[in-house]
Amino acid sequence: MSDQAAFVEPSARPLSRDAAPPSDPDAAPPSAPDAASSVAGGLRVTSQWRRPLLEPLLWQLREERCGHVWQPALAAAARSDSFRVFERQITQGRPTTVFTYYLSRDGRDEPVAVATLSPRVARDSPEDGIPVLGRAYVRPEFRGRSVYRLVLRHRLDLCRSTWGPRLLGVHLGTSSPRVAEVFRTTFPGRTVRLGEEDLGEAGTVTALLGLTTDTDRQLALPVPRRLAGAHQLVSDYLAGGSGAVRPAEVVPALRTLADQQDAYRLLGHLLAALPTLR
Repeated sequence: MSDQAAFVEPSARPLSRDAAPPSDPDAAPPSAPDAASSVAGGLRVTSQWRRPLLEPLLWQLREERCGHVWQPALAAAARSDSFRVFERQITQGRPTTVFTYYLSRDGRDEPVAVATLSPRVARDSPEDGIPVLGRAYVRPEFRGRSVYRLVLRHRLDLCRSTWGPRLLGVHLGTSSPRVAEVFRTTFPGRTVRLGEEDLGEAGTVTALLGLTTDTDRQLALPVPRRLAGAHQLVSDYLAGGSGAVRPAEVVPALRTLADQQDAYRLLGHLLAALPTLR
């Protein structure tokens, strides 16, 4: 399965800020056709909640101890309730589009991975422009075959086509060093280690940020002398991550700089929405 292929699915657009997630098409007919597109090796993707595709993924995630935020709730419920747990996780959180990746062969669809895309980090965040690439899970039998790189590129392409010049960056969290490395080598811009985020029962994940080149240019613009200290603090954080500056120190500096560029304001919203970041 080549990792050079690109997904193209115009119908699978991320949700707008106030949109609701799609209904389960196996419980009620979808309002639009379940369009899916092919990629290398026959891998396909759909944004419909197709229960026969999602349930095998949820059952395996339920049994695997990992830093996935759905895992504790799935493990605490009966296997037969997995899809209902998934629905609650999505509908009670931030606006989210769910993508299921699968293979079609011998007249049967076989699920491979699931991942999400959200326009902002929290339901009550006032703006979007730094979408969240979250909840990715690849079934164990498909790991080591560049599936995650394809899943990541699909969502990055959607971010670029949806936000265009308004895209300042993307955020994700992971407990996997391999996923973190794929993100760093795939994202077409600077990547920053924001710190470690405590997800409670799901454990701790490394919070990562990818900055677009346009955002980097904004952040390099000069600021008034009275803001030089705040500007240097933010610059040091973005250059060295939480190893250079504690996230708690950066939030006040970003608020001070919020009127200078959109990038400072949205970065401030992002960090403020991650209260357990260390």
